[in-house]
Amino acid sequence: MPNTPEHPTLSPALQAELQRIIEARHHDPFAVLGRHVQGDQATVCAFKPHVAQLSIGDQRLPMQRLGDSDVFVWQGPADAIPEHYQRHWQADGHEASEYDPYCFAPQLSDFDLHLFGEGRHWHIQQHLGAHPHRVDGIEGVLFATWAPNAERVSVIGDFNRWDGRAHPMRVRGGSGVWELFIPGLGADTLYKFEIRNRESGEVLVKT
Repeated sequence: MPNTPEHPTLSPALQAELQRIIEARHHDPFAVLGRHVQGDQATVCAFKPHVAQLSIGDQRLPMQRLGDSDVFVWQGPADAIPEHYQRHWQADGHEASEYDPYCFAPQLSDFDLHLFGEGRHWHIQQHLGAHPHRVDGIEGVLFATWAPNAERVSVIGDFNRWDGRAHPMRVRGGSGVWELFIPGLGADTLYKFEIRNRESGEVLVKT
């Protein structure tokens, strides 16, 4: 990804990581997307297809598009953006808003993952799939699936035009479990998981 005059502070390493996001090949999207603080400065990265402009926070701070990609970046004082912030864009002449899914901590407990890894979690179906969930008063749906051979897993549905690039999930260590909390979705959301195989690169879709 070429460095742009608007973002001279983006390191080559970060640009390479963002390119993997664009190609839907990143194994750990939370390492790149969302809000990352260093000292008193923060960088917020977002991958948001199908929008012309993107802003964040109550102040509607504009994010800059990187070249002709669907990556948007904001850099500024860390205290300008809270831990949980909203993203804003125009859709059909109206402003649409959502909390950034990549500003939330992992939701499945280490204990549940430990039991699952040992084959002793008798209620794992209460966690895998899609379940209504609340984080700090913010309602949404927590998605989780087991895909131990995946390079990348995404949630797809009408809410993102079935675009596997839009909502890549977080892998929970060596458990093979992937999760993503998406705020604003309801319990009746239609969805599937898109899985890219780590060895072959083959992309499969499963319910």
